Amino acid sequence: MTLEQLPLIMVRALLITVAVECAVAWLLGVRTLRDQKVVVLANILTNPILVSTEAAVLLLAGRQALLYASVLLEILAISAEALVYIKRIHANTGPLILSLACNLASVATGEILERFIF
Repeated sequence: MTLEQLPLIMVRALLITVAVECAVAWLLGVRTLRDQKVVVLANILTNPILVSTEAAVLLLAGRQALLYASVLLEILAISAEALVYIKRIHANTGPLILSLACNLASVATGEILERFIF
């Protein structure tokens, strides 16, 4: 990855994340347009920070450091999104479970796509 590739990587990551997390949220009962918008906005808040920080770690510290940084960043993203969901989503699924399930699905999807397509 180069810095020139970063904008495209960030847009692609955000679009994939939003699609996957909205689908998982819908499966978990987040079905109103208002609540789906909250899922989108929560990801617009967290995903660019996560992706750009991961890119910086990769470029500055290498692939081994990226694993540790990614785990920490995902924990922070799950926590931040859960806090948004506590305040803004009206669903039967608990906000932490919702955030955890959505993020696990998007990370797994990203890893599969990275290995086999990108």
